[in-house]
Amino acid sequence: MSRRATTSRTGMYHATSAGSMGPPRLSTRPPSAMSRSNEGESRATSPARKSRKFAGGLTGSKRAEQGIGAATDVGESSIQVFVRCRGRSPQEVIAASPIITTTNGPISKMITVETTPLASSSLTAATSISAYGNSHQPRTKTYPFDKVFGPDADQAMIFNEVAEGMLAEVLGGYNCTIFAYGQTGTGKTYTMQGDLELTNLDAPKLTAGIVPRVLHRLFNILESTPDSEYSVKCSYVELYNEELRDLLAREYKGDQNTGGLKLYEDGKKGVMIQGLEETGVRNLKEALVMLEKGVHRRQTAETKMNTESSRSHTIFSITIHVKEIGKERGGEDMLRIGKFNLVDLAGSEAIGRSGATDKRAREAGMINQSLLTLGRVISALVEKGSHIPYRESKLTRLLQDSLGGKTKTCIVATVSPTRSNMEETLSTLDYAIRAKSIRNRPEINAHLTKAGLLKEYIGDIERLKAELAATREKNGIYIPEDQWIEMQVVQHRQKSDFDEAKLKASSIEVALVTIKKEFDEVSVRFLTTVDELARVREAEKSLTDMLDKTKLALDSMKAKLDEEMVVSNAYMEGEERLNVVAGSLRQVATESVSDVAGLFDKIARQTKVLSINADAATNFGVQLQDLSQNLQSDLARLQNAHDDFGQGVRSDMEAFALKGQQATQHDLAALDKSFGSFNDLVMKLSTSNDKGQKEACDFSKSLLSVKDDVQNSLKVWAQHTSERSKTMVEDVLNHQQYHLDAVNNILSSTRSVVDKVLSTAQSHITAELASALILRDRALQTSSSEISHLRSQNDALAQLLAQEKLKTAKLRTELIGSLTSAIENFTDQQDKDLTEVIDRVKTENNKAVRKMGSFQQHTQKEWEEGEQRAKIFDNEIATVKTAGHQHISDGQIALNQTREGLRERLEDYSRDTIKEAEKYTPIIDGFCSKLAKSASNMASKSSTRGKKHSEIIDALSKNVSSIHQDSRARSLAMADSVESLTTSLLESQASSSKIFSCAHSSVDSNLEFIGSSTARFLQAGIQEIVPTGITPQKRAWNVQTNWERTGTREAILADRRKREVIEQSDFLLGNDSVKKDTGLQPESRDNSTTILPQLDSRATSSILSSPNITIDAFVASGKSIEEREMRSSISKKMIEEIIDEPKIVVPILGEAGVNLPRRRRGRG
Repeated sequence: MSRRATTSRTGMYHATSAGSMGPPRLSTRPPSAMSRSNEGESRATSPARKSRKFAGGLTGSKRAEQGIGAATDVGESSIQVFVRCRGRSPQEVIAASPIITTTNGPISKMITVETTPLASSSLTAATSISAYGNSHQPRTKTYPFDKVFGPDADQAMIFNEVAEGMLAEVLGGYNCTIFAYGQTGTGKTYTMQGDLELTNLDAPKLTAGIVPRVLHRLFNILESTPDSEYSVKCSYVELYNEELRDLLAREYKGDQNTGGLKLYEDGKKGVMIQGLEETGVRNLKEALVMLEKGVHRRQTAETKMNTESSRSHTIFSITIHVKEIGKERGGEDMLRIGKFNLVDLAGSEAIGRSGATDKRAREAGMINQSLLTLGRVISALVEKGSHIPYRESKLTRLLQDSLGGKTKTCIVATVSPTRSNMEETLSTLDYAIRAKSIRNRPEINAHLTKAGLLKEYIGDIERLKAELAATREKNGIYIPEDQWIEMQVVQHRQKSDFDEAKLKASSIEVALVTIKKEFDEVSVRFLTTVDELARVREAEKSLTDMLDKTKLALDSMKAKLDEEMVVSNAYMEGEERLNVVAGSLRQVATESVSDVAGLFDKIARQTKVLSINADAATNFGVQLQDLSQNLQSDLARLQNAHDDFGQGVRSDMEAFALKGQQATQHDLAALDKSFGSFNDLVMKLSTSNDKGQKEACDFSKSLLSVKDDVQNSLKVWAQHTSERSKTMVEDVLNHQQYHLDAVNNILSSTRSVVDKVLSTAQSHITAELASALILRDRALQTSSSEISHLRSQNDALAQLLAQEKLKTAKLRTELIGSLTSAIENFTDQQDKDLTEVIDRVKTENNKAVRKMGSFQQHTQKEWEEGEQRAKIFDNEIATVKTAGHQHISDGQIALNQTREGLRERLEDYSRDTIKEAEKYTPIIDGFCSKLAKSASNMASKSSTRGKKHSEIIDALSKNVSSIHQDSRARSLAMADSVESLTTSLLESQASSSKIFSCAHSSVDSNLEFIGSSTARFLQAGIQEIVPTGITPQKRAWNVQTNWERTGTREAILADRRKREVIEQSDFLLGNDSVKKDTGLQPESRDNSTTILPQLDSRATSSILSSPNITIDAFVASGKSIEEREMRSSISKKMIEEIIDEPKIVVPILGEAGVNLPRRRRGRG
């Protein structure tokens, strides 16, 4: 059944269609602004592209006249991209959707698309504006391609420009691909398929697509080439919902065909489809019948956008083998191979617009997904990415060689001209313009000899046999579960049908008995009628006896003559056939004798090889036992070394943990002791500070009391001032000096205490830092040593595994061709077990390495934090020390200044008192008041300074206390971390030792099993072939090559005439031993007696009634009167024998097998 192209399906119109094309828009459209498509135009119009044409084009070329020519490699080339724009469909005309595409005639190089969105109501206004002032020009995009076909282009034009050159390349030995891409309803299937029916002249119709035209042109070329030998094979595959189906399969089940075809990679042929049938075709009609069969099976459905929308991708492949004789190859026949892939992609569609639901929506989703994958592949090829996602879809895998491979590829992009499909049109054109940048590397397929082709066929047969054997090796008949359920349903239905048929059969049997009874009655009546008819015939025979005798004599002689002629010709033809058969049998016998000799030679060679293999197997068994014993001893040594290593690691870790605990306790005790001494120093400093404040207060009070005494007794001892002034000044100076010295001593003691506290804190911090540094170094050294040890252990295990694998591979290599698959399976299991054990050990070791690494990082982090805090504390101590020293220096300076000033004032006072004691009594009173103020100020300053010292000492005490608590906490945390790390390492070491022990025992048992298996194998040995005495021995064969043949017809007739003369003379002399048939040899006469009765009486009558043989001719065949008389007598005798011949009885089957006789006429 052919699927005619209709406008509702594809939307394509002929050039003469009235509504296929809108009015010309070039006059009113402004010059298009080339956007990003300008780069593509520059590529398309480059001199290289303009000069490149279809290699081997058939139109007007010498290659077209020859039909088949040789092609050459063209190097790297871009994919050819063509665009076809159809006319408006009836739906688009009814919807009044305007045309937005512009092409320059039927064939051009560019297509322009108007991208400005215009509302339908403002279309007229926009047209008038653009016509008058061109003030608002619409935005356009222009795309350059190899060819652009407008709505006026017909199917023949598409084929001539797109497929004709590709067909010539295929005949030249290339692989070529053409595939159509576009939105649903844009004419892809119409372009590729079209109408499949032929005209009365066996030519494609005007609406025929690329595929039928390719087939028509292909067979025209092949059949018009003189003395050409070729073969054409076709395949038709469908990709429906990511499932491959063979549309030409003999047992096609449609939607129930859930088995699907599988894809696999072939190193030479690329991507192949397993189980795909390639059907050979001999002419165009067979190819079109096969194509129609596949088209009928293809999945189609009706949507809102297309009444017959394709729901699957299809690939129609044509493989051509053409024989050519190469003189440069010594006249050896070669086969030139070409393959043509014609791909019809399903159209992309929006579910909202197409109205697809349920099953159709799922089909649309699968189609869009595969097309998106195709777009990603094209983008990756254009961008020259490192990864091309061919395997994300079966469609891209099938087109892998066509996109960036060794195939010449051509893309036909189909678009709609209306604004309603503008987004899809732009998307299709963008897709096509990207595909132009893909570069393929076309290569001519390698020529094949006939022997190579036969070898390839044999390989395919062996592969199919292997697949069939793989299927049969499963228990029973392997079928899918769905098919089994379907078979069960069919079986139940057939059982019910059988029961119904059985009931019907019983009723029919009853009816049959009744009919048999009626038949018996009819038979009795029939016999009665037959007897009556026989009597009537006898009467008729007696009336026409004389006429019958004459006719029978003539007819008998005619029959004899014709029979002799037929028998003679039959014998001649039979002897020729027997001669041919004898010749072929002679050739078969000769070849069989040669083959038997070759088989005996091969048996001798196999016997020799078997003996060599037996010796090799015995030697290998001995070597395998020795290697197993060596491996057991090595494993024992490895076990001992691992145990010693585990004990050493355990003892080292326990000693390290004990030392760490002792060092931590010692550091904590030293830290507590330092903190106690610091507290004692703080208490002493506080007591000394309180004492200094108290002494300053007492001194101030004594000064005040002296001032009162002086004021009260001034008048009394004023007279004696001059005498006692020096003594009083010296006393005052000495007393003041004493107090100043006491204050200075207090400040000095405070400075020494502060210095001692600072030095003690610094020494404690230094010791703590040193201890922390030592602890960090120990932890880092321990973790590093453990990590390096575990890594060395991993390396040793990996080396051991590699050695074991090398040994196993070596043993397996030596066993190839001589041992059974059991040893190979055992070695594989041994490698697997050993690998699993070592992987578990590696996993545990890696866990320990990660734990040690985390412990190392944690310790390093804590040490860095402690070091940072120690630096901060050191800076704070240095700041406090500097401030204390500054305060002490300021106090000493102030005391020195006070002392110097007091002494100077006292000396002045003494001099003034001596000179003017009586005059300056008020001055002395003022001085006394000033002295009182000075004493008060000194007391307040001393009290303030003492408070500051107390605050500094309190802050220092709090800071040192917090530092002590932090250091103690860090030390305890460090001790806990070391203890937990030690515990985890000991547990990891124990688990590693346990796993290694298990692995050792497993490997040891495997080695023992190898040894025992090898010993059993050596003990059992290899069984030799025992002679039975019935095998045929080699002997010489005697083939008969010559035999005697019957002579020619002339020789036989000459001999017959001679014998007739002798028999006639004997007959005249009364010889009774005359032979009736003298024209044949005894063997031929016997054969004639067996052949003649096979002739029916009706056939005999027809032969006798032949007008070609007359009596005159028959009588004239004799040579003399005597011979004619003899023939008359013989004829009369034969007539009498024919009359007396018994009648032939034909059996008639009656009831229960009883034969009821029916007489036949004696005449034919």
